[in-house]
Amino acid sequence: MARKSAALRLSQSQELLVGYTTAGFHETRGGLFIRDMISRLQRGKGLSQGMRKWLDSLIDEGVPTPKGDPVMLAKIDAAVEIWQGDANREWESGVLSDFRHKFVMGWNLSEKQDALLEKLLKRGADDAAGLNLFTPTPDQLSDLEVLVKLYKGYNTMWQSQRPAVAKAFRRVSEYLEGEGTIEEYHYNKLYKAMGSRLRSFRAPRFSCGAIGWVTLYDGQMRGVYKAEKTRNICTAITDAYISEQGTIVNDWLLPTGAVVTADQGQIGKRRG
Repeated sequence: MARKSAALRLSQSQELLVGYTTAGFHETRGGLFIRDMISRLQRGKGLSQGMRKWLDSLIDEGVPTPKGDPVMLAKIDAAVEIWQGDANREWESGVLSDFRHKFVMGWNLSEKQDALLEKLLKRGADDAAGLNLFTPTPDQLSDLEVLVKLYKGYNTMWQSQRPAVAKAFRRVSEYLEGEGTIEEYHYNKLYKAMGSRLRSFRAPRFSCGAIGWVTLYDGQMRGVYKAEKTRNICTAITDAYISEQGTIVNDWLLPTGAVVTADQGQIGKRRG
């Protein structure tokens, strides 16, 4: 048998890798080996006798036949195609691609994985039919406007421990700016995570004209060491609103004549 040239072996390997990728075998041991050999050949590196022997055997064998149910593989491919280029569905696409690999290799899914697969396939079908698009009612839209402001009032640890809430916050923020779409899931996710603060804002402790009591330190809201503390009456001159820091505040007229912005928790309803 004539010795195969490096150029021929490279072109055959590249063609084979395309077939492996299309069939979903590119992440298998053989697929990764072919990709590595292509890289070596493109860089002008020589192949050992063992490398040449295995690569040529893979070329001769051609693309393996997927072992999984072709109907299920087609459903997975259709869902991934629907989400092609959709940054908001990267996680779903990644999970389906992983499941596809398992089907191609003939591996079984766990009961939990089966349930997730069916859920994702339905989500893809619903996306294609436009069933996941959500148009909030005026009241829900108002809630969302408040919730994205309140989100900024939670510390970074709270936010980092809730990636799904962070994703919903980003999606809703973009939607409120006139970009993209949201699902009812995103409304429910924010409402469940921050509903208590939303309710506190809807039914605030103080409204404009309310009387409260504030502790002053030498006449100031903030205290210093050995400052003289006094309890003073104050008057709310605004309704409750959400500060840029995401806290529920009012503007207050102090007995000194100064006007300050204070979190509702800083103001008491009683003198003592």
